[in-house]
Amino acid sequence: MTTPDISLLRVFHAVMEERNVTAAAARLGQSQSTVSAALSRLREALGDELFLRARYGVEPTEKAIEMAPDIAAGLERLEQAFRAAEPFDPARTTRRFRLLMGPYVEIVLVPDLAAAFAEQAPLAKLEISPVGPDLDPRQLAGRTFDLALGRFDNPPEDLVVSHLFDNGFRCIVSPRAMPEGTMLGRELYETLPHVIVAPPGKWRTGIHKRTEATGLRRNTAIVVSHFLSAPPAVARLGGIATVPERVAAMTAGPYGLRNEPVPVELGTFPSQIAWHPHLRRDEGHIWLRGLISRIAAGFAFDD
Repeated sequence: MTTPDISLLRVFHAVMEERNVTAAAARLGQSQSTVSAALSRLREALGDELFLRARYGVEPTEKAIEMAPDIAAGLERLEQAFRAAEPFDPARTTRRFRLLMGPYVEIVLVPDLAAAFAEQAPLAKLEISPVGPDLDPRQLAGRTFDLALGRFDNPPEDLVVSHLFDNGFRCIVSPRAMPEGTMLGRELYETLPHVIVAPPGKWRTGIHKRTEATGLRRNTAIVVSHFLSAPPAVARLGGIATVPERVAAMTAGPYGLRNEPVPVELGTFPSQIAWHPHLRRDEGHIWLRGLISRIAAGFAFDD
């Protein structure tokens, strides 16, 4: 292929990211047969299978993996050139924004972010993918994602990382475990059956370190991996869970739970935003960062 066909490269990029021909076709707004035909042309031109059938889609060959970063970077530079040629208008853009989010910030930010997109950028697309505390800069430097949101320990130096908001902790308690008029003291806290939230990776150690530092004990009844699993479990168990205060505010009422202060001070934890400097002057990215910052600033008035 002496002169690359941009449409074929877009197909390659979509299949590489989706690892599924049907999903790639839907993303590109094309039929599955059109995408399959494009892949056939690419295979013939490059002399490689590129993608092999797998149980739930396709897996890239070594050559495809080797080519992918250069193709992604080239397509992004083309898109940036076109975007720079005309001012960014949120109301008219059809741009796809891809965000990496930690489990907590996804719970508290996505509802407001989705509402803001519906009002300000109704034609744009917003996609959320999970991220761990060990942020891989290649996901942002390679332009696969626009930015990351969460809590990052020792973030990479080649990314711009800034503070968004702080949050403390509260207890959601079943009324059966704590009748009206009862105070949640330390003794009762340590006696009640606890639903422990332990997200994957290093995040699972945060609340454990804080309670251990204060000598506060928890009578573990069940351990779950997601904050939204805790409220219904607490309600059915007749127990208690210690969760970020915004999660407590969002879930206590719907599940008929009491929202109580932790009997000892556990401090606060930050949520941060991370992005690559190459997007510093991208008007769409500037708009997105500003939108997220305004939503986060509003949290202070809600608390």
